[in-house]
Amino acid sequence: MAELMEKVLLDTDILSEYLKGHDQTVVDHAARYARQHRVFTFTSVTVYAIVYGYELKAASGQLQKALTWLSQNEQITPVNADYVAAATIKATARKQGSILELPDCLIAAIAVRLQMPLVTGNSGDFRAIQKTGVKLTLENWRMAT
Repeated sequence: MAELMEKVLLDTDILSEYLKGHDQTVVDHAARYARQHRVFTFTSVTVYAIVYGYELKAASGQLQKALTWLSQNEQITPVNADYVAAATIKATARKQGSILELPDCLIAAIAVRLQMPLVTGNSGDFRAIQKTGVKLTLENWRMAT
């Protein structure tokens, strides 16, 4: 029997790679995860980034497909406490010499609040977040298991 995968929060880069289907390792991890959990969990911050990308490319057909798929999964919207935590993360990281973007800080804050590992290939920025003392667990589906 396959190893049970815990519920995770997907970062924008991994979700985008999965939707495009270009990285077979990501697709394989996602397929295994979907068999166990049925739906993917991500934030509305990620939805914003995906919509922005398709709008920028004027890819309305792809955008509609993505929106339909996204609506069939679990979207987490930040709460006030997530914005406060994200601001603290961003300020602490800046004092440590790292310049982080709000979306990464918000996604990390949500993952910490929900006590879910964050699946990302963007390990540099999220390691900088870990260095602020935030208890953020990371996974990378780009790595073969």
